[in-house]
Amino acid sequence: MKDILNKYCVKTFGVSGAIKEIGLVKKVAGRTIHVDWGMKVWIYQNKDFQWIPISKEELEAKYRKHKFTEEALKRAAALGIEVND
Repeated sequence: MKDILNKYCVKTFGVSGAIKEIGLVKKVAGRTIHVDWGMKVWIYQNKDFQWIPISKEELEAKYRKHKFTEEALKRAAALGIEVND
């Protein structure tokens, strides 16, 4: 589980799969995973963690600008993620 530390998670919505939030895995403990979603940090039990964490490079390659909401674009810029058209 330590291999997901400092990787990104995305929350999507709708059929289009638009990204509404980007989280960063900040801490991995024995039974919990701490994810920073920007304005809040959520603590998930391992069994409740439903995302597949990806690296910055994978996130930049997989998602294009039209998939991001305005809030998600601001969060991506704050995290140093380059969103391509």
